[in-house]
Amino acid sequence: MYKFFLFIFLIATAAAGLKKVVADPLKTEKVFEVIAGKAIMKIAANGGRIISFRLGDKELITNKNENENFGSTLWTAPQSDWGWPPFETLDQVEYNVEKHGDTLKMISKPDIKSGFQFEKTFLAIDNRFIRIEYCIRNISEKEKAVAAWEVTRVPSGGLAFFPTGEIGKVPESTLKCNLPQHGINWVAINKTPTAENQKLFATASEGWLGYTFKDVLFIKQFPDTKPDNYSPNQAEVEIYVNAKKSYAELENHGPYTLLQPGKSLSYTVNWFLVPVPKKIDSKCPNQQLSTYLRKKINKSKADLNLKSRIKF
Repeated sequence: MYKFFLFIFLIATAAAGLKKVVADPLKTEKVFEVIAGKAIMKIAANGGRIISFRLGDKELITNKNENENFGSTLWTAPQSDWGWPPFETLDQVEYNVEKHGDTLKMISKPDIKSGFQFEKTFLAIDNRFIRIEYCIRNISEKEKAVAAWEVTRVPSGGLAFFPTGEIGKVPESTLKCNLPQHGINWVAINKTPTAENQKLFATASEGWLGYTFKDVLFIKQFPDTKPDNYSPNQAEVEIYVNAKKSYAELENHGPYTLLQPGKSLSYTVNWFLVPVPKKIDSKCPNQQLSTYLRKKINKSKADLNLKSRIKF
């Protein structure tokens, strides 16, 4: 009996000491939490995959019980380098997990097939947002060109939007913007099935992509990549919707970078999850919504170098 109570005490003590990063002992796979204010992110060690991002009972990330493709992950761009499926070691195999104070780091095994190794670092900033820093390292013996590609699956039925970008060549889109307005591209993602999968490729500016769902606003803030630095046959912002409309993908790309053997690049993304004020319509395009989003992310620009960089 004494051993049992000691075990419970140790768990309680550990949980109190890790307010922003805690392990979930009830899961068969290793799952960790990062908390920023009322927003809670869950990350699985398997693939270093984000499997939940919620505000109260409002979930913005699809789970594996809903779709074969679920959660949020990192890919290498361009896709023409690997086709399908993604590299298993980087996308599904368990990552090594390190916790340093309130910082959570996940490191993949070296992937000989792709020639890359991933690192993903998660940290809550001032209880306002969660910062994710992705690192892609060239572990091969030859130079390799690559870009970071964050792929986030969300439920259909919301409104995606992002700033209009410069003129640049991108692949032809089968998913169209519903209403370009006030310098913003708006994409309403309904739940009506279509005959085929659809995808939008777009230039963008300012470095952000928003999505409203059930009166909650999800924001991804990232470095603004110029068209000259896009990966072949890719774009800075891409939105994919499957034919069944069971989920949508919010995708953002970093600059296409030539890495020498042993070198790496980093790509930083800030994730926000905030309620939409009742006075703002979250279901239809409107300037109040984009203004509200910009106010939420402006403070983060002052304390974050959003420029992707090569590590030596």
